[in-house]
Amino acid sequence: MSSIQAFVGIDAGTTGCTVMIFDQHGNRLGEGYQEYPCTSPRAGWIEQDVDDVWRGICAASKQAVAAANLPPEAYKSVGFSSQRGTFILLDEEKNPLAPSLVWNDGRALKYQEIFAETISAEDYQTHTGMQLSPLWSAAKFAWLRDNEPELFNKTRWFANGQEYFLFKMGADEWVTDPASLTLNGMLDIEKLDWSDQILELCGVTRDKLPPVGIPTGQAGVVSAAAAFATGIPEGTPLCRGAGDQQCAAMGAGVVEQGQAEFTVGTAGVMVAHLDSLDRVQGRNLWWGGHAVPGAWDIEGGAFSLGANLKWWRDNMGLEEQVEADKTGRSVYAVMVEKALTSPPGANGLMFHSFLVSQVTPYYDAASRGGWIGLGLNHTRADMLRALLEGCAHEMRMVVDAFNSDIKGGITDLRLTGGGTKSDGFAQIMTDIIGQPTKVTKERECTVLGAAILGAFGSGSFSSIDEAVGAMVNVESEFTPNEKTRALYDEANKVYRGLYEAIANAGQYQALSDFSTRNF
Repeated sequence: MSSIQAFVGIDAGTTGCTVMIFDQHGNRLGEGYQEYPCTSPRAGWIEQDVDDVWRGICAASKQAVAAANLPPEAYKSVGFSSQRGTFILLDEEKNPLAPSLVWNDGRALKYQEIFAETISAEDYQTHTGMQLSPLWSAAKFAWLRDNEPELFNKTRWFANGQEYFLFKMGADEWVTDPASLTLNGMLDIEKLDWSDQILELCGVTRDKLPPVGIPTGQAGVVSAAAAFATGIPEGTPLCRGAGDQQCAAMGAGVVEQGQAEFTVGTAGVMVAHLDSLDRVQGRNLWWGGHAVPGAWDIEGGAFSLGANLKWWRDNMGLEEQVEADKTGRSVYAVMVEKALTSPPGANGLMFHSFLVSQVTPYYDAASRGGWIGLGLNHTRADMLRALLEGCAHEMRMVVDAFNSDIKGGITDLRLTGGGTKSDGFAQIMTDIIGQPTKVTKERECTVLGAAILGAFGSGSFSSIDEAVGAMVNVESEFTPNEKTRALYDEANKVYRGLYEAIANAGQYQALSDFSTRNF
């Protein structure tokens, strides 16, 4: 009999599936990853073949199971994390009728104005927790009703990936959860249930949607067919997880008021725990159901944090790539090392990190990035340091929004994701944000969070708190450097002031219009 307890976390993301197997202490035992594509049949449309995602789940699971090399009795649960705002059209037998519409699909842009004729933006956010946007599922449901009525009427079930892929794995309970519904924009945020008002706006009836349960509940066990396809032993309990960002918060240990995590990946998303909606006192963020049953989360984002570093690597980073290849290190570690040869403040050079727009708190889709203040005195190292500091300045704008929008603010901030692998970059983030931070041992918090939800849902732990206490580990802590506090406070005011001057003068929009007309 194995003394190891194995908990599987599955994260079926937008571009690929990550599967990891953890023990009862949160140590990684095995992992797998499989990419799959999205398609864009028309400009602005983003779709995904559901079978491609399922094959990705199976392939990544087999890799993880093979790497872990554990006896079947070690497996205690499977927990699931999925894309939010991506939905699947199914027939009576739950077979897909068409590709899924992915969360960033933009076909329903005019429905923001159409919805606004019935409900104001302020009332919509108060009711659903979300800003009125054409990117949420609600707008795309209405688009399907009006533009593809035959497919719309033929659809028996409108489902999220969470419940559909659990069904594919053998679950016999057909239930969703509030944390998976955040980017649907169809949730009654106070009741944590479908909103009849918004459903009517979309033309969808409740009987075509999975009922809303809670995260963590067991939905069934792995079937013989799914065991053959995935390698996960037959009979392993299948548990509802949550949306990807709520799973990330869970995997970072964010389960109490005052706690928040900032995922520093290709995009950056910050999530905080809310015991009550009464804690919300501003409208810079969006609110949803947390992975903690009966609780809420509040979110904001900076959507091109890691993308900035990747852009440098791909377009400007030949020197760093050569050095990395020569020394056997990560190119990003070399980039940070080079940046640290420039002094704090990068000799007066700033970088706006909005390569794919500014999100929280301005939600400015037209804004773009660039170096500001570049002079003949500046070096390559200054440019790199300014890029890293620019990412951290945008993170501070997000953190400031949380501290202003939540009563009591954020008292325990955790940094996760690939961007935290460098202590140098983590220290820059901490110095500019201006409050202490913690970095978790497991950077892939989304799959860990899914595994934790499965561990609790299967009864291996008596509470969420017990599971988090056992499986989430803090690796390091950082405190702001008091010597640079005044410098970075002043720099952040300049950073924001420059953004606001350009945006308020309409020049981001003018540049966007120019680019659209000519390129």
